[in-house]
Amino acid sequence: MRTEESCENAFRSNGPFWHLYTPGELSEILFTCPEDFIVGINLVAVCLTLFPGIRIITFTLMNNHFHFILAGSQEEVLAFFKEYKKRLRRYLAGRARYPDMGGLIPDTYEIPDLRALRNEIVYVNRNGYVVQPDHTPYSYPWSAGVYYFNPLLEKIPRAKAADLPQTQQRSLYHSRLIPLPEHFRVCEELILPDSFCDVREGEAYYRDAHQYFHLLSRNQEAASGIAKRLSDTVFLTDEELYGVARTLAATEYGTRSLPTLPQDAKASLARKLFFDFKASPRQIRRLLRLDREIIASMFPTRPRRHNSLR
Repeated sequence: MRTEESCENAFRSNGPFWHLYTPGELSEILFTCPEDFIVGINLVAVCLTLFPGIRIITFTLMNNHFHFILAGSQEEVLAFFKEYKKRLRRYLAGRARYPDMGGLIPDTYEIPDLRALRNEIVYVNRNGYVVQPDHTPYSYPWSAGVYYFNPLLEKIPRAKAADLPQTQQRSLYHSRLIPLPEHFRVCEELILPDSFCDVREGEAYYRDAHQYFHLLSRNQEAASGIAKRLSDTVFLTDEELYGVARTLAATEYGTRSLPTLPQDAKASLARKLFFDFKASPRQIRRLLRLDREIIASMFPTRPRRHNSLR
């Protein structure tokens, strides 16, 4: 178990840190199948070798947007993503796919302190789980989050990328041959994220696995603030929103029974869930059992965000 002081010292010594992200609602579908995601992750590893001044603490690929937590200069962080976008465009063109990537413009947020870094890492590591109901934060495969505090994954069969035949290495890169670091490891055509991401460093910003898991599973308020800053439209599951709604109802109306709330209380709670916790109208209707017409009259229509594989 680490002390809070040692975590603070690590934060001060290893920054600056950035959350780089792209707006999903402005981008077309990029990854349509597991093969696309595997190439997407391999390209992250390849591009990282071209920018040795940065480190990736964690990342998540969604099918039309990205989240990265990185350390290094902002200039190199943006150059890394520019190179990644170029190589991804080339791969997709090779598959006769030409999605409009004009909206794939990255934004960067400089993470100011240890508390914020903890919350940003957790936000990125749970992103795939929130959107896809068939996953947990420890099963979404297109992220480094699954490797956090999960030593069992170290037992995955691994081959050294540098030892693979050159033809196989080229198939990993989808480009000319680039010497890969000795520590890069491959399993079934995937360059394993924990061999190029600084997962152990990311873990060092938490006192222990218990603190990390608590933030991962219970810190809805922090997720709310991050989602607002990112203009993200999905960040809490129905179950998590249900817990938030019951807590709000108990605090403001003295009951945890949502169905028995008066209509005006339901309307007030619905607005708070919508604006403060970015619940979707559909989620609110399910939670509070409000008529579709009432929901439609209360909230503007949000643009649909295509960020899950259904």
